[in-house]
Amino acid sequence: MVKKTVKIGIIGFGNIGKKRFLSLKEIKKFKINIVYIVDIVKPKNLSSKISYFKNWEDVSSIDVDLIIISTPTKQSEIIVNEFCEKFNILVEKPLSNNLKKIKKYIKRANKSKKLLKVGYNLRYDDGIITAKNFLNKNLIGKIYYIKISYANGAAKTNTNEVGSLLDMGTHSINLLTWLTNVDYFKVIKSISKKNEFLNRTKIDNGFILLESKNIQAFIHHGFCTWKNIFDLEIIGTKGLIRINSLSKWKNQIVILGIRKYPDGEPKLKEWLFKVDNSWKNELLFVFSKIIKKNKNYIKINEESINTIKIINKII
Repeated sequence: MVKKTVKIGIIGFGNIGKKRFLSLKEIKKFKINIVYIVDIVKPKNLSSKISYFKNWEDVSSIDVDLIIISTPTKQSEIIVNEFCEKFNILVEKPLSNNLKKIKKYIKRANKSKKLLKVGYNLRYDDGIITAKNFLNKNLIGKIYYIKISYANGAAKTNTNEVGSLLDMGTHSINLLTWLTNVDYFKVIKSISKKNEFLNRTKIDNGFILLESKNIQAFIHHGFCTWKNIFDLEIIGTKGLIRINSLSKWKNQIVILGIRKYPDGEPKLKEWLFKVDNSWKNELLFVFSKIIKKNKNYIKINEESINTIKIINKII
């Protein structure tokens, strides 16, 4: 069987762009042709088969199946505005905190039958996918509440310049709606502070209390934990799911607990994940869609809207 060839352009070759690049090399199901890389600095030891450009405007006429945009948010808005009707795009979250802009970009992409997927790669983490499968099988019953803490260790290492709510909080809110299949959560209370990040001009720590009709949720986002953390807890009528850490930090533990009636310690089972496949898994999902003849990407394109709707109730 001949493998399908996917032609890729990468705009932005910082930390995230490099992760996308390395993940492309891990994919065996498709034949990957990286056509070009755009960045201010030319990558070291770049293959002669990959063209290098310093300015993204120079690639506007180069034919590719997908452009991966891994630039800071303000720059991503400009590029997406120019390219959303011409190319399939995978752009790093949050794309923008302006809901009107996002809806406009998506409407234009939908009309042109182009993919405009905002990359929330945590959805594609193996441990989190495992938890989602438990929920789909109704192993813990009706969900009572969810707690998510996702925070980076040090503000000075973050280069996106949007603050922890848009950088980390969006990930957790996107996970919340995806895990529960609930499109919208009402924001009950949100508190935040500008402690250090960008000379105290952007939020770098905060807490959000949310609820839907039946589910309560609590989210912590931040850059001031001094050690990277990810903790997720889902409690239901029949049991619990807990995730300690992410596979990108090694030794991610997923726990499924089945409730003991009328009370007592639950029966626990653990899974360990040591390899971060989230970037590869997300790319495989995208490739499986863009090579199909059906170019209706509306559902995928509009997934990110609900996340920003909730964020706009906080900002």
